[in-house]
Amino acid sequence: MSQKTRMLIVVGVILAIAAGAAIYGAISQNRMKNASGDTPQAGMIHLYVDKQFTANVSPADLGDLPDASFKDAEDGKLQEGWLLKDVVLLYVNEGKLTAKSEVEVSGIRVSTGETKSKALTWEQIIEPANNVLFDLTGNGSALKLVSEIPGFDIRDAWIQGVNQIDVRTK
Repeated sequence: MSQKTRMLIVVGVILAIAAGAAIYGAISQNRMKNASGDTPQAGMIHLYVDKQFTANVSPADLGDLPDASFKDAEDGKLQEGWLLKDVVLLYVNEGKLTAKSEVEVSGIRVSTGETKSKALTWEQIIEPANNVLFDLTGNGSALKLVSEIPGFDIRDAWIQGVNQIDVRTK
């Protein structure tokens, strides 16, 4: 086998690996979007971007995101899950978000039926000291939004049973 033939084989293999990696990356990036469907599904968290339905999200979808945690000041309990920032960035191009963009998270506390929502600016969400994250509820079946933001750092203020995320980029 000539040197030229070997070089062509090596280049071909490298190109095939690079193409495979690019295809895998594109599929992985859009996996949750495509799997979640085009309409809100019962039992899922509905994510809207600028009033347009974008995705159905479940806690199982978040397993590949980096873990985040903090001990709450009220009870000293570990709150651990996934940063709201990382969840939003699965579905929204970061270039569309400004410091003043808002993300409103709504939920229903199962035990009381109470509905709550909290709007935060993107600036608040991306501030590492604020630890704005989703944590699984005690029974592990739903998400709650927790944080260390003053005024939103106690259990009574947190959003239980998250069922909707509204991202307003403007």
